[in-house]
Formats: sequence, C-alpha cells, structure tokens
Amino acid sequence: MNAATVLERIAASHAGLAPGLAGGPAWAERRQRALAALLGRGLPDRRDENWKYLDHARVAEYFFDAAPRVAVTPQQLKPHELPVTGARRLVLVDGRFDERLSDADGGDGLQIEDLGALLSRDPAAALARVRAPGEDADDRFALLADAFASGGVLIRAAEGAAPAEPLYLLHVSTAAAPATHQARVVIDVGAGAKLVLVEHFIALGAAAALGNLAAELRIGADAGMTHVRLHQHGWAAAQVETWVTRLAPGSRYDQHLFALGGRLVRSNLNLTLEGQGAECRLTGLFMADGERQVDLYTRIAHEGAATRTVQDFRGIAADRGRGAFNGRIVVHPSARGADASQQSRNLLLSPLAEINSRPQLEIHVDEVQCRHGATIGTLDPAQLFYLLSRGLDPDTARGLLTFAFCQDVIGRLPLPALRATVEALVAGALPDRELIRGLL
Repeated sequence: MNAATVLERIAASHAGLAPGLAGGPAWAERRQRALAALLGRGLPDRRDENWKYLDHARVAEYFFDAAPRVAVTPQQLKPHELPVTGARRLVLVDGRFDERLSDADGGDGLQIEDLGALLSRDPAAALARVRAPGEDADDRFALLADAFASGGVLIRAAEGAAPAEPLYLLHVSTAAAPATHQARVVIDVGAGAKLVLVEHFIALGAAAALGNLAAELRIGADAGMTHVRLHQHGWAAAQVETWVTRLAPGSRYDQHLFALGGRLVRSNLNLTLEGQGAECRLTGLFMADGERQVDLYTRIAHEGAATRTVQDFRGIAADRGRGAFNGRIVVHPSARGADASQQSRNLLLSPLAEINSRPQLEIHVDEVQCRHGATIGTLDPAQLFYLLSRGLDPDTARGLLTFAFCQDVIGRLPLPALRATVEALVAGALPDRELIRGLL
C-alpha cells in the first residue's frame, strides 16, 4: 500500500471522528493543524534518516480507524498484572483513561488527571499542559496522536514528593477488531521529587491493533525518576511511541526498557539534559523472533555543563526477526565537561536474523568525555568452548551464555519481584526456553 493511500485513510477516519471529539473550537483547530501538517509532510519513511530500518509497509497494513470502546474488568487484567506490590495502578484502555480500573485518588504528593475529562471540562488547561508536536520526521506520529487527541493521563509529582510505592501505568489494547488507538501521557516531576513508574503494555485480544503513544516527561531540579518499561503486546499488535523528555539541573532519569512482545515495536526517545549536572542512565533489551521487528531510536542532547549519559542496549534476533538500535548523542557548545557513554551489543541466533546498530556522537565543544561502541555477532566461541570443556552439553552451554547476555541488563532492575518476573519472561522467549527455565 502506498503512502498516499495511508494518508487518505487517516484523513477519512479523522473526518468521521472529529465532530464527536471533546475540547471545543480551540482543540478542533489544533487537531486540524496537526492533521494538515501530517497530510502535508506524510508519515516518516526510509528516506528519513532515523527511520531507515523500520518496515514501513508493515505499519501501513494496520487500520487507522479508532478502536471501539470495550469494557474491561479487573478479572481480565489480573493474569497479566506485574507483581508491583502496593503500587497505585493507572489503566489506559485503548488509549483512554479508565477510572473504574485505576487508583486515581490524590495522596503522597501525586495528582492524577484524566486527559479526556480535562478536555471536556477545561480545554484551555489541556492546551497548556500538552505539548504541540513539531513537523520533523521524528514527531510525525506525535502529530497523528494530536490530530485524534481524545484521551490519556496527566501525572504530577509535587515539589519534594516521594511516594512510598511505585506507580503502575498499564496500557491495555483490547484488540477486539483491527484499529488504531491514540494515547497521550504527560508526566511532571516537581523539584526535589522522587518517582518510580512501571509502565506495562499488554493486549487482551488477537486482532491487528496499532497503538500510538505521544508522551512527554519533565523532571525538575534535583528530582529523580526511575522508569521501567515493559512491552508485552500480542503477536499481531504494533506499537509506535514518541517520548520527549527534559531534565532540569541536578536531576536524574533512569530508564529500563524491555521490548519482549508485539509484531512491531518502534520506540523514539528525544531527551534533553537542560541543566548543569543532569544525568540519565538508559538500559534496554529487545528480542525479535519469528518475523517480529523492534526498532529503537534515542537522541540525547547535552545542553547543560557537566551532564552525563550512560546507555547500554542489548538485542537478540532469531528466526527471521529484525532489530535495530539507532542512538545519537549531541553535545552542544554549552555542555562543557559532559560525559557520555553509549554501548549497543547484539546477538544473532539464526542465519536469517538481522540487527542494525548505529551509535553516533556529535560533539561541538572541547573538554568532554564521549565514547561509543557496537557489536553484532553470534555467541562467543571462546566462552562456548570454555563451558563445553567443563562438561556442559552444547544446548546447556548456549542457553547459559544467551541468558547471561540478557542478565547483565535485567540485573539492574531496582524492584526484586519485578526482576524475577522479567527473568522468567526473557527465559520464556529464548530458543532454549525450557532448558533455561529449569536453570533459574
């Protein structure tokens, strides 16, 4: 299907939905601007440098009609929930905040708002809270979300707040029929606050649903946030997400990303270290087997002096799976004393599997420390020989080495119960799954 046909489908879907969307004239005008920019520029394709590895034909196969409203019960969610003891749960069902399933009451310095309700109650406040996307290629899917903006969640941690338990944000795709659901997430962490957020993507149905998330995160001065992100979509589902993150002086952001499900996952992170001493640590693990594709893109901009970035991403591809990591670090002239490290390590477990890795540094000032590296290959023959020489059979040796490759990332998870769950999920996704499970 060509790009023009996809845009025609998006325009037709918007024409049918727009009259029923909340927000009044101001939001109707904003949606029209977003749609016009998207139709004029088009969705990104292989000609756009940061999107060259994505299977755009696969994205075009998905329907761009809105997902029908489907009621979800707590009993349906229970088998999928992560063991985040004591966490306050927030649930988005097909991109819409579900108050019945969520713990949205205030307390611990947290404020939770349903974006859909705010659009109806106070459109001007919603306009002020939600970023208007730009028109470059990396913001095109955010434009798509803006054109259909109708729901999502706003999370605010007040200055100095330190909730005792994590927030658990559960994205639920009902996948009752082929459709696309749009979601907006806005997170504000006030100065000196501390927040732990566990974000989890699941699908209850087997239809070919496309999720599109436009999210923004602002971390105030001397604040900190730990962000665990687990993609566990259904086999036919696709997910595209655009995160725009800004860190104030002295703040810290730790992200742990695990892309373990879905037919296609594309994650974009545009992060800016605005203030002196701001720091981010990003770890990630993706697994692409069968004919799945995972495509990760990060752009980290150092603007403040003495800022620091540490990135460690790992990928595994088997069968005909395809993976990509494209990471760019930009050190601006104002970022004297910056320290940036980027590593991408990848394993190919079958002859037809494919991974592309592209770490990049763009440095505009002296007196910085910047380094990057990438490896793509099979299991280390020397390590395999060592285990075989100690009496292990080949299957056990390969299983141990593959899991150890993943464990370096999993072991950094800060919540022990969640760490054990992710270990089991990763073990269950590896080719030697039964063997590895027996070793855990």
